[in-house]
Amino acid sequence: MKNSKTLLTLACGALIPPVWAAAPPDSPQVQVAASLQREASGVVVTDDNRMFLTIPRVGVNHGDPSVVEIVNGQPVAFPDAAHTVPSDQPLADWLVSPLGMTLAGNTLWVLDEGKRAGVDGIPEGSAKLVGIDIPSRQVIKTIIFHKPFLRDTEQLNDLRIDPSHGAQGTVYISNNGFNKPDSSLIVVDIASGKMRELFHNQPQVSAAPGYMTWVEGQPHAYSDAKPTMPQGGVNGIELSPDNQTLYWTIPTNPDAYSLPTRVLSDFSQSEAQVRQAIHYEGQTASNGGITVDGQGRLYFGDASRYAIVSKDKTGQFSLVAQDGRLIWPDGLYYRKGWLYVSIGQWQRAPGLHNGQDLRTPPYQVLKVKVGP
Repeated sequence: MKNSKTLLTLACGALIPPVWAAAPPDSPQVQVAASLQREASGVVVTDDNRMFLTIPRVGVNHGDPSVVEIVNGQPVAFPDAAHTVPSDQPLADWLVSPLGMTLAGNTLWVLDEGKRAGVDGIPEGSAKLVGIDIPSRQVIKTIIFHKPFLRDTEQLNDLRIDPSHGAQGTVYISNNGFNKPDSSLIVVDIASGKMRELFHNQPQVSAAPGYMTWVEGQPHAYSDAKPTMPQGGVNGIELSPDNQTLYWTIPTNPDAYSLPTRVLSDFSQSEAQVRQAIHYEGQTASNGGITVDGQGRLYFGDASRYAIVSKDKTGQFSLVAQDGRLIWPDGLYYRKGWLYVSIGQWQRAPGLHNGQDLRTPPYQVLKVKVGP
């Protein structure tokens, strides 16, 4: 899904000028799917081509809808304004700051991190998992993340629904941490609401000390003390087409990993037993969300090269697209031969530029044809 939006409120060292280093030209194979005045993160497209987006409030605490459907090119609150626009209703009853989003059958599952710019911590009821039946536009499930399970330094980032384990399915969530190292995987049984956290701050879900990359033509190194780019722990997660394997990536760590879901979903397994089942998938570049097609090819956003790359089941990589607009590929979603990607500007946020906000609307969702 999606990118690491941690450390946006911290000041950094050297300024990066707003005139960005030379980027590759726009590619004719990359098309604009949506253009907005707010920064989108999660993206889902249904088989009948309905597009849904999350508009989080972690960067800007805005008053617009936080989940929208693109209708005739315009964002429309979904399921309605009451569930997506700030109000005096209990925080558990509306979507405060959703990031990740995914689809399971006719249910749109939304992950609300609950973190808003200018609001300390994550107030009770803000962080939750919400299932919305698309045809009826009704909320059919809400699971709250309560404290002390939830920490203010967590950032519930992306999610996938595994229908093959659990009475009503199992949810896998990436927690990439907010403002400090605090990363993990979270597993939730939908039927019971039972949840567990795994691998807290372990190397397999954490940033790599000394990690270096390029963002908009400028070199950056991972730093807790003086961050100059969005950074954090596990971010992008995706299930294999048969739901038997969960993959994950880390924006500030080149190593990728996977786990069999029969182990990950089994609450009777100790954390040590689950850890033993982790499989190293090699290295990749992935600054945000990841997605998969029906053939099992994984797709990653690579901001360092303004690119989208894919990896097939044999481990071979291919360049899918390279385009100057791919400055921060954030949420990725595959549907019926098209790859959709929300373009973030988190790397331009004021917390990384001595208080200067270098973000510039419109914010785009792009799409690339990748198959029949």
